[in-house]
Amino acid sequence: MAKLFLSGGGDAKQTKEIDKEFVSQVNVSKPLLYIPIALKGAISYESCFEWINSTLNPLGVQNIVMWTDLSNKSIKNLNQFSAVYIGGGNTFRLLNDLRNFGFDKVLKDYVENKGVVYGGSAGAIVLGSNIMTCAHMDSNILKLQDCAGLNLIGNYSIWCHYQVENDHLIRSYMNEYNKPVIALSEETGICLCTDGFKVIGNAPAYVFEIENKRRIEPDTFI
Repeated sequence: MAKLFLSGGGDAKQTKEIDKEFVSQVNVSKPLLYIPIALKGAISYESCFEWINSTLNPLGVQNIVMWTDLSNKSIKNLNQFSAVYIGGGNTFRLLNDLRNFGFDKVLKDYVENKGVVYGGSAGAIVLGSNIMTCAHMDSNILKLQDCAGLNLIGNYSIWCHYQVENDHLIRSYMNEYNKPVIALSEETGICLCTDGFKVIGNAPAYVFEIENKRRIEPDTFI
């Protein structure tokens, strides 16, 4: 039983295999919760809701509920859902809002109680140990000082939309923050299973550690 799914981002075609693996762990008789708040001010929430339905409806998820206000939410509220899907956007904004509403703690409790969470792009990065892996593409518009993530995947930080040209940026990040990095392209994801983190999707993940860079093929473990 997998409970955490992290996607490197991309369109519905690129993430289809990752999304299918996620849906296989979802009780489709219950509603799924979608949180698009990382895109606040960038595109309309109506467009976000159309996108998530167009992505997951064909895979069998028909009942999707969208939350754009996380105030006064508890683990009890989350337990009515089959899973939580956290979408992409500005990672700094997302982390700031999760913290301000205390929803970061609610999410951690949900995962610890066997809840299923999917993070795409910014939604994946916040689940890691530190979100400064997004600094090359996201503007820190809120001047966030504490960039520690939810730390749900050990000491790893997550690098999304990975391309080989990013390697020097990843090394610079590691030198500054002393964190190992899991790099995910737009066709790559990982899921947390009983046996550890499994690479899913159509392309390999890359694990950057102090001395080396490892290529991890789909359907194998990190």
